Amino acid sequence: MLAVTLAVAAKLFVSRFDTIEDARTLEKAEQIVQAVDADLNQLAISTRDYGQWDLMYSYIQHPTRQFVEENFTPDSLASMEVDMVAILAADGELLFSAELLEDERRLRPGPPGLLQFVSHLRGERRDWHDRAPVQRVVDTPRGPMAFSIVEINRSDKSAPTGALLLFARHFDPDEIERITQTSQLPVTMTRVAGDELEYARLPDQVREWVATAGSPMTFGTNIDDGRAVSYALLRDMHGKPVALLSAPSTRDIATLGRRTTLLLIGTIALVLIACVASLTFLVLRLKQSWERQVAAELRHRQTLDHVGEHDSLTELPNRVYLHKRLPQLLNEATDSGRPLTLLYVDLDHFKHVNESRCHGIGDQLIKIVAQRLQAATRPADIVIRSGGDEFVVVAPMLESMLEIRALASRLLRALREPIPLNDVTVAMTASIGVAVYPHDGMDAEALLKHADIALYRAKELGRDNFQLFDAKMNTELAEHVAIEQALRRAIGTDQIHLEFQPLVDLQSGRLTSFEALARWRHPELGTVSPGRFIPVAEKSGLIVPLGEQILQMVIEQLHDWQRAAVPLVPVAVNVAPLQFERSDFPTRCHELALQHDLDPKWLSFEVTESAWLQNSTKSVVMIDTLRHAGSRVYLDDFGTGFSNLSYLKHLPIDAVKIDQAFVRNITVDPGDAAIVRGVLAMAKQLNIDTIAEGIETAEQLDCLREMGCHRGQGYYFSKPIPVEQCRALLEEMDEMRRFTETVKARALHALQAHAPAA
Repeated sequence: MLAVTLAVAAKLFVSRFDTIEDARTLEKAEQIVQAVDADLNQLAISTRDYGQWDLMYSYIQHPTRQFVEENFTPDSLASMEVDMVAILAADGELLFSAELLEDERRLRPGPPGLLQFVSHLRGERRDWHDRAPVQRVVDTPRGPMAFSIVEINRSDKSAPTGALLLFARHFDPDEIERITQTSQLPVTMTRVAGDELEYARLPDQVREWVATAGSPMTFGTNIDDGRAVSYALLRDMHGKPVALLSAPSTRDIATLGRRTTLLLIGTIALVLIACVASLTFLVLRLKQSWERQVAAELRHRQTLDHVGEHDSLTELPNRVYLHKRLPQLLNEATDSGRPLTLLYVDLDHFKHVNESRCHGIGDQLIKIVAQRLQAATRPADIVIRSGGDEFVVVAPMLESMLEIRALASRLLRALREPIPLNDVTVAMTASIGVAVYPHDGMDAEALLKHADIALYRAKELGRDNFQLFDAKMNTELAEHVAIEQALRRAIGTDQIHLEFQPLVDLQSGRLTSFEALARWRHPELGTVSPGRFIPVAEKSGLIVPLGEQILQMVIEQLHDWQRAAVPLVPVAVNVAPLQFERSDFPTRCHELALQHDLDPKWLSFEVTESAWLQNSTKSVVMIDTLRHAGSRVYLDDFGTGFSNLSYLKHLPIDAVKIDQAFVRNITVDPGDAAIVRGVLAMAKQLNIDTIAEGIETAEQLDCLREMGCHRGQGYYFSKPIPVEQCRALLEEMDEMRRFTETVKARALHALQAHAPAA
C-alpha cells in the first residue's frame, strides 16, 4: 500500500514538473516571437522616419536621382538592416528600387517582381495595414522576407501623397543572429517550402501543427526527457506557413524534478522524517528556481521595452516614449496645478555636416549634442531624441517665463560651443520652439504642434534663437500656407509676369542692362508683393520652378526683341541658393539659350553670398561654367550676409552689387560711406565691376560717382517697368542718348502713339 502511494505521489510530482517545463518551453517560443517583433518594429520605425520626411515628400513632388543616391546608399541601408527599398508613385510608377548586396557593399536594381508586389500591397491595403510587424512577412526565393510600408507624407502628416515607401529585410543569418541576441536563445530557422529535406526531419507533431490552419503561432515539444525545442511559426500575409524559428533547450526543471522525486521516494522508504525534510528542501528549491525564472523573464521584458522606447544611438528616450509619457506628465501637471514646458530643439543646417563629411561624423555630432542637452537641463527634465536632428526637452515645474527663457538660453549656449570631431571642429547652432501647458495647449498633440510652430518661427528669424508660441503664429502660418498653395497653382501660368529695372552707367548716364524682376498678379488677391511670395517660395522649394519660369520668360523675351531687331542689352536674372544647388543649372541655361538662338552674353546672373557659402567649391565651378559660356555673374546684396571683402578674391565674378542698405544713408552716415569706399577699393584692385542698388537721390548719385562706382540702379533713374515700356526705351536709347527722364517720357509717348485706339 505504501509503495502504491509513493508511486502515485511520484507520478504526480513528475507530471507537475513536466507541466512547468512545457510552460517554460512555450514561454521561450514567445520570447522568440517578441524578439522578432521588436527587431521588425525598428524596421517599421525606419520606414516611417523616411516616409514621413519633408525631403522625401519633396522627392515625390520632383523626383531626382541625386536624392536617392544621397539617401539610399549601401552604408545607410546596412545601418538600418534594410535589404531592399522601393518607392511607388501615386500613379503606380516605380520611381526607385534597390536591393543591397551587403557582401559587395553595393546596390542593384530591385528584383523584377518587386513592382507587382508593391502594387499588390497598394491595392490590398487590408493585407498589411493593421498587422503587427511580425505578421508582415512574405516568402521569396531567397527565403522569408519582412517588409514595412508607409504612405509618403510630410513630417507633420499634413500632405499625404498616395505614394508608398517600402523597406524589406531578409531573414538571413545576420537577422537570425539579431533575434538570437535579443531573445537570448540559440535560434535557428527552417523554411517550410524552400528546405524540404530539413523540414521532413522535423517531428510529426510539429509538421502537423504547421499544417493546421489557424494553429497558434508558438509550439513546444520534447525530444527526450532531458531536451526540448521551442518553435515560432512565421506565416505570410495570407496565413500560409513560411518558416519555423526554433530554439533547443535543456529540460532543467523536469530533470531536477525527477532526480529530486527519486531522492524523496528513497528517503521516505528509509525514514519518514527524512522524507519530510527532503520534501521541504524540494519545495524551497522549486520556489527559488521559479523566482529566478520569473526575475529573468521580467528583466528580459524590461530590456525589450527599453529597446522599443529608446534611441539606439544616444540612449535617450525616443518618439515612442514621448507619446507614451507626455500625456502622463500632463495629467501630473494638472493634478499639481503647475505648468509644464515643452521645448522643440532642431539643429541648424545639420544636413550640411552629413553632406560635407559623412554620416559617421553626423552620428558623433548627435551623440555630443545629446550629452550637452542633458548637461544643460535639470535632473527633473527629460531630454528626448524625436528623430534625425530633432530633440524635445520636457521641463516640469518651471514657474515663470524667466525660468523658461533661462533654460532655452542655456540650451542655445551649450550647443554654440565648438564641437571637436576627430581631426575637425564643427560649429553648430540650434533653433528652439517653446510651448507651455496649459496656456499653449491642453493635450500632448496641441502642445507638440504649437512648439513646432514656434520652432518654425525661430528658423524664419534667422535660426540660433528660441521663440515662445503665440496664438498669432497660427494665423501667420495659415497665411503662409494659403500663399504657398496659391503660388503653386500660379507657377507656369500668366499670373507670373516680368518687370525690368534699368541699370545705368553712373559716369556717362547710358543704359547698360536690365534686371528682370518677378511679379505676381492673382485673380482674387490682386498684385501680390514680392516681399510676400518670394520668401514663401524659398522656404517651400517653389523657388526652383519659379526661377525656371522666370529664366525661360527672360530668354523668350530677349528672343522676341532680337527677332524684331530691337537693340539688346544684357538682362540679369536672380538665382536663388536652392537653384544653385542643382548641378545642372548652367547646362539648363545653355540649353534654353540654344533653343531660342540667343547668345548667352545677353544673360547675366545675380547670385547671393549665401548661395556661394553653402558650397563654395561647387559654386565656383558653376560660376566658371556660366562665364565661359559668355554670361556675366554678379554677387548680389553684398554686405547683408556673412560679408568678408576677402571673399571677393576667391570668386570668379564680374561685378559686385552693393546693397541698398549702405547706399540709403551714404551721404549722412560716415560708417556706410566707409564701407562702400572699402568695397569699391577692393573691387578696383581685383578688376571687378561695381553696381550700387537703391539710388533714390541726386546726392547719392553724386557721392557714388565721386567714389568711382561704375553702375547703379534705383528709383532715381526708374522704377521697374513693364515689357512694353522696356522695348520702347531700348528703341529710344539706340540713338546713344543719356538715360534721362526726357528719354523715358519720349519712349512712353512713342509706345502710346503706336497703341491701338480704344
